[in-house]
Formats: sequence, C-alpha cells, structure tokens
Amino acid sequence: MTRRLRTSVVATAACLALGPPSAQAAPPERVENTVLDPAETVEDEFLTEACGVPVTSSARGHVRLTLLFDRSGEISRVVAHPSSTNTLTSPYGTLTTSDRGMDRTTFNADGTVTVFGTGVHPEVAGGAHAIGLEVLTLDGGTGELLDAEYHGRFDVVEPEIVPHICDRLGPARGGIPAVPRLDRHVLRRRPLRVR
Repeated sequence: MTRRLRTSVVATAACLALGPPSAQAAPPERVENTVLDPAETVEDEFLTEACGVPVTSSARGHVRLTLLFDRSGEISRVVAHPSSTNTLTSPYGTLTTSDRGMDRTTFNADGTVTVFGTGVHPEVAGGAHAIGLEVLTLDGGTGELLDAEYHGRFDVVEPEIVPHICDRLGPARGGIPAVPRLDRHVLRRRPLRVR
C-alpha cells in the first residue's frame, strides 16, 4: 500500500471515528495540522522488497485535514492537503521525492466512501515522476478498498518509477556502498587541509 493510499485510508478512518457531528450546520473546520518530523525514520517495506536492499524513509512537511458539513450539520466531505518532501535512504544512496496534492473524501448515501486524490505523487528529483488523479471507493464500515481508478501518470506503480528509484538506491558498481558526498558549503567554511 502506498504512502498516499495509507494517508487517504487513515484520514478516512479518523473521520469515521469522530462519529456524527452535531445537527447544526457549521463552517468548514480544520481538525488536523500534522507537521511531519524529518527526524522520524521508518522502514519503507515496499521499496526494501522491490530494491533488494534496506530502504528507510523520512519526511518533512505537513498534512492538513479539514471537515466540511452539509446543511443538516452532517460531515459531507473531508479534505486533506499533504505537502511533503521525502528522503529515501539505503546503504548505497539517498534520494529526495516530493508529494503534493489534495485528497477529498466524500461520504456517500449508499455507505461507501469515495476518495478523490490529485497531485504529484511522487516526483523524484532528477528523474521519474507521477502526476495524475486517483478515485478510490471504500466500504464505509470496514475501510475495505472496493474499487480504484487511476488517470494520468499516478503513483509509484508507474513502470519506470520503481526501477528508477532502485537504480538510485541500489548497490554501486561492484556492490560497494556509495560514499557520502561532501557538502561544498561546509568546505567553503572550513578549508580542507591535505598533508
């Protein structure tokens, strides 16, 4: 399951857990503004398996969650705005991706939930990107994915994205871990002395 899909499902589950709102209509309400901590690193199980090397992920940015109500005061939609820069790291390299977009969750009369997501998911600096639209239909009671439509070039399932990421994070020539690059800004502040 991709990070975008997990974010959509988690946001939907959080809204379902809030229970029914009051019977009075209300203006949109921001219920969450999560700041992503780049110091928090987690294993990326999907890329670890796909690339054959351990891959971790850290993110900086935010996710904003807003509730919208209908005239009777019921939650009609939930809008999430993720905006993050993700750093993927393996023993052989590091690369940065961007994830920007909007996920709109609508609660349907038949008990299903529709998640409409659009944006850039992901954009790999110096390489592949996926831009498009997804429409997911979930069971409102269980959260089970019932249907998924993808339009445009969307998500990491695009055929060239995972190989591009794995090429950047996989073993260097001869299987030797990559040497970290020297930060030229650090070198300007501290002259390198050779003896």
